[in-house]
Amino acid sequence: MRIPFIAAACVLTVACGGGRELGSTPTAPSRSLDDHVQVPWEKPVRKAICRAEDRVETGLQGQVPLVDRVSGRSQQGYNCNLDLVGQWQGDGASWQMAWYDDCAYYGTKRNDARERPGVVVIDASNRTNPRPSAYLTTTPMLDPWESLKVNEKRAMLGAVDGQEGGGGNQFDLYDLSGGCTHPELLANAEMADTSGHEGNFSQDGLTYYSSSTGDYSAFDISDPTNPEYMLTWTTPAASTHGLSTNEDGTRAYVVSLGLASGASGSTDNGLVIYDTTDIQNRAENPEVPIISETYWLDGSETAQHTLPIKINGVPHIVFVDEAGISGKNCASGLSPFAFARIFDISDEANPQLTAKLMLETHDPANCATVLADYPGQVLFGYDSHYCTADDPENAQALACGYFNSGIRVFDIRDPYFPREIAYYNPPAQVGKQDQLSGSQHAAGDLGGLGQGVQMTADWCSAQIRFVRERGELWGTCQDNGFMILQFADNVWPFNDSD
Repeated sequence: MRIPFIAAACVLTVACGGGRELGSTPTAPSRSLDDHVQVPWEKPVRKAICRAEDRVETGLQGQVPLVDRVSGRSQQGYNCNLDLVGQWQGDGASWQMAWYDDCAYYGTKRNDARERPGVVVIDASNRTNPRPSAYLTTTPMLDPWESLKVNEKRAMLGAVDGQEGGGGNQFDLYDLSGGCTHPELLANAEMADTSGHEGNFSQDGLTYYSSSTGDYSAFDISDPTNPEYMLTWTTPAASTHGLSTNEDGTRAYVVSLGLASGASGSTDNGLVIYDTTDIQNRAENPEVPIISETYWLDGSETAQHTLPIKINGVPHIVFVDEAGISGKNCASGLSPFAFARIFDISDEANPQLTAKLMLETHDPANCATVLADYPGQVLFGYDSHYCTADDPENAQALACGYFNSGIRVFDIRDPYFPREIAYYNPPAQVGKQDQLSGSQHAAGDLGGLGQGVQMTADWCSAQIRFVRERGELWGTCQDNGFMILQFADNVWPFNDSD
């Protein structure tokens, strides 16, 4: 069923409280982890407490102010409780990064004139000196866009042919079990009636889902040397993007966009939960019924992906928007940029918002300040894109790429009271776009959408890896390439007494 609208600026399955104006930020008391107040957090999260030696942000939380862009200050970067310990910049990165064992895999912009095109395989066994060990150049790997994913259970890397490859029908699977530094091609298959842009494995690694505008496709990869197309289903949305599944593969959590327009002119987007039991059981004529739909208006023009996690044993979904609608939202009293949010899905028919992971750049009260940073910018400013949990089965921290705001890390142990604990926004690579032919950001064309180059802040768009045993994060930002970041002492992992 579709959940009815209650108020445009609120999650539409959660009562908003009487008398609050559209787009206003509700007041919420400061509270400790022990208070367990069941009121959704709907304002900027508490800022991280940084070290004296950190190169902290000079403006609002998450902001790269115009004065810093003009003066060159943004070329020094900003950090709080995270230090760069290893890097391979190469010629830049594109949208997504995956990992397995001591290796990372990241896509690059398709450019047939590049000397080293395709997916870069990084050997990160030497944390201070990560280096490429291979380049994957089958057709989907030349442009995996956001479909580049790893299933650790089955030690497989997969991707579909992405947007700059024409969104074709090809699908790749690589075997990582013989050594992560040199993946072995298992299949390069044509998958009928499907095209790619985003994609993901089911958690058990037996199904791969590809998404395109308005629909999702499922591939049976039980035999990874012979993937088989199963079905394509069309969603109620005008657009689709990423998805994820539950542990047994009987649920798909998808992002949906474009069902209706509110009085503000904003387009609603939201979370749709599908029953994928027929796909998981390989039914002869599979059906994919909807369990619930939850929509809101203070989101974005494009939703990005979902992430299933458990917090204190309770199932939750992290839902990440992608592109805000800036001036249009501001005129309606809504956030100018996209952000992530957390839902309790204990009742799948009625997901409940617990928190919005907003920075000060997302506060409607700061619209005039933050929009001044983007003269002529088309899209992707202080927007969110991908998030990753430290442990999906016992999530305590969440790391998210927020484009120009860099990599942000949140304490989510109390899902009603998220706190920021660290950030790393790498140095802007001003004047280096000719050296960064693998960076989608530096190219400036965004697949023909006419983005234009603005190199005064990087795009941190990829998923991020937590490495618990060393207190590290691995990530890519498009101009800075692959980076290994070290947490300050006693920041993460958390002590039991925290």
